[in-house]
Amino acid sequence: MARFRFSVVLSVLLIACRDSAGPGRVTGPYVLTAVDSLGVPRVVSATHSCDELVLRGSLYLGDNALFDLSVTQAQDCTRTGGSIDTFTTTTSGAFTADGTRLVLHPSGTGIQLTGTTSSATVDLQLPQLPLLGAEARSATFIKFPL
Repeated sequence: MARFRFSVVLSVLLIACRDSAGPGRVTGPYVLTAVDSLGVPRVVSATHSCDELVLRGSLYLGDNALFDLSVTQAQDCTRTGGSIDTFTTTTSGAFTADGTRLVLHPSGTGIQLTGTTSSATVDLQLPQLPLLGAEARSATFIKFPL
């Protein structure tokens, strides 16, 4: 009888742990606060004529295990008489969460963007975006509202 009780208690604990690690724990809206550990807006590249910046971003992790990632960038060429061009890149698809590990699967790409989660923060590898070049960039998102 004691073995049966132990098995029941162990099963309940394992089920509870598995549920807490699922997508529901991390769902909600997040705002971009840093790129490569530096606050946004963030200059990611500069030449003698233009600066390339990440201005803002958002990440939404839905209850249905789908995500939307949006990053707004700018190319500022005003120091040489040019203009500022701003554009937003949006990526969406499915995500999986297992403990503190988060994996985004952008639709139609075959790539995975990996990251980690903690109480109200997501640290995530950014997809290759215009102006960021081939260099891998990391991003920190904070859950909004806290």
